[in-house]
Amino acid sequence: KICSIKVKGKDAKVPVYRPVESERRITKKLAPVRDNSGILGRDIEINKLRQHLEEYVNAWKRKESLRCCVISGPAGVGKATVLGRFLGIITERSNPAVRVLKASAEAIESKTPYYPWKKIFAKLLGVDAGKQATQFTHRACMNSLRNILGDDFEEHSVLNDVLPTHITSLGTGMNLDPRARNEKLTELLCLLLNKAIEKDPVAIVIHACQWLDNSSYAFLKQVMLRAVFPILVILTTRSQEVDVELSEVVQAGVNVDHIALEPFNSDLSIQLVRKTLGAIELEDQVKDAVWSRTHGIPLYCVEFARAVKDSGGAPLNELPDTITGAVLLRIDRLLPAQKLVLKIVAVAGKDVSKELIAEVAPAQFTPEDLQSELEYLVSVDVLFRDTRNGYCFRHEMVQEVVLGFLTFMQKRLFHKRIANYHVNAADEVSPATLANHFEHAARGMDDADLDVPTAKRAVWFLKAAAEEAMKANAHADAQKYMARHADLWNILPASAEPFDLDMALGLVDGNEKLLKQVLDQFIANTSTSLEHIKNVLAKAIEEHTEHAAATGAEGGGNSPGRRNKKLAAGDNWRDTMRYGAQGIASAASTLGASVLSQKAESVESLVLEATSPEEITTELQALEDSFQAVKAGMANAREGAGEQSAGAGGKSSDDVKEPRSASKGDDFLNEMMKDAPKNQVVMDWSTALA
Repeated sequence: KICSIKVKGKDAKVPVYRPVESERRITKKLAPVRDNSGILGRDIEINKLRQHLEEYVNAWKRKESLRCCVISGPAGVGKATVLGRFLGIITERSNPAVRVLKASAEAIESKTPYYPWKKIFAKLLGVDAGKQATQFTHRACMNSLRNILGDDFEEHSVLNDVLPTHITSLGTGMNLDPRARNEKLTELLCLLLNKAIEKDPVAIVIHACQWLDNSSYAFLKQVMLRAVFPILVILTTRSQEVDVELSEVVQAGVNVDHIALEPFNSDLSIQLVRKTLGAIELEDQVKDAVWSRTHGIPLYCVEFARAVKDSGGAPLNELPDTITGAVLLRIDRLLPAQKLVLKIVAVAGKDVSKELIAEVAPAQFTPEDLQSELEYLVSVDVLFRDTRNGYCFRHEMVQEVVLGFLTFMQKRLFHKRIANYHVNAADEVSPATLANHFEHAARGMDDADLDVPTAKRAVWFLKAAAEEAMKANAHADAQKYMARHADLWNILPASAEPFDLDMALGLVDGNEKLLKQVLDQFIANTSTSLEHIKNVLAKAIEEHTEHAAATGAEGGGNSPGRRNKKLAAGDNWRDTMRYGAQGIASAASTLGASVLSQKAESVESLVLEATSPEEITTELQALEDSFQAVKAGMANAREGAGEQSAGAGGKSSDDVKEPRSASKGDDFLNEMMKDAPKNQVVMDWSTALA
């Protein structure tokens, strides 16, 4: 089915179909290449993987060392095909059966901490990956953790970084610095994996490791280094420097085998083209063109064969010379509605749901028409359907080609609509993904074309992404987010007001009731933090004065070197003040109180540089004065908003805006604010406003 159209004399729309039997026949003939044991040209690699599996099972029975195998090669060479066949071999095996925990890294999530590991641990615990933490997922995870770990289970809030749980951060030993937090998370997750492997053999499979974030790569190494029981690790990557990247685990004695997939030779390339075309005999000029245009890359061979098939006998010089041209030729033959679907999926990334596509282009499809378009795109091997997670491109290179012919304004529009959908959706979306979409939607061709409200949301999510990276001890990723944050912040138009009401309203999706709760919470938390910082500073000054008097009485003991050495031993006040100032700066920046944020950052910097606590007094007073101005600005802004709403009755109908209907995001935010602990000193803004 292509679509449904209105026909004269008919009340209902009439469905329009096109024959696709030839396409389905081609798809079936490609099946042996993807699924069956006789994958063309890859028998040696498949046998190596089969041998790895048997060696691992024997090692698991004897409780020997783990196995790691890396499949590498350029884009389109067939890594996913070989991996798919290997997974089929694992599935067919029994006595004992090997449990597979599989995930794929994604380009759009390449800076999201632990992105593939979240999927792996969700599968291990039997919960849906990619969903926001709810009461149901929390209870399911806790039950699974207790079943696997038994008495060794430690209920710690660091697990919230990877698992869909709501473990409270209140209590002894919960508030850790980033390094200690990362170490604690690694310890608990490695213990969980070791306990699971003790019961059954497990294979961890991660596809497209070239997109792994730093935290995931570091944790992967720790999994191999801390493995108590044998585990099988299978990785695929485009990188040709696998030996260097995994040198640490190799030096520790881990057996890492590298299988490099090479392009086909001329004969194999011609065989694949023939198989794709239906085992017909090729003319000599076609055979010559196969090698010269595909260079033995299997994906190129398949696309070239399809270009030949669809050309209807056209001369070879009229066929595309490149993979990009071949893919564009296929896409150009699609109907406009199908092209639109591909554009949306290309911008959205992987695991794209029908609901997202319908939301981005609400006037273009009925549910039935959209389903028909998606099924057709799957049948012609452009998209791949995962019944649980949604749709994605069959190959990343096809996605890159589709992105390449989108106009700048099309990309910008799609990014904005996709970001707005994700903000209000039930699925869990990382701050990094939201920051990416909002940033692309905000930036125009130049600074004058900046979408200010969208840019403010991008600024906030970049800050949240940096905080998430810091929690995972991924300092390099956090610095990149903060650099993007600063770059976007610097081109935002300056505001003379101490508080940006528009920005705050944007963060809560226009929900004024929720905004009041957020502002009240902000004022209460900042007041508490400031009071705590002042008390810590006063105590530090008192101790410093006593210390200076004591060292002066000893005589000769007040030299700068000795004084600084002794001060270092009692510098706990620095960390306390610095983290308090960081919290104020982050929350103030989130709500558009830029001056207050800058004052807090100044205090944070001065705390690190000061040789004595007395030097911070003046800057801390400036921070408190700025906070008082912000409080007054917030009060005036809310009163002004209330007066504007109250005075709307005297305006003409053209001036009065329609009240915004409550969105799904409002329900989630209201529920989250209702359940927030009342005695929490510093609010977790990433959780409360995401």
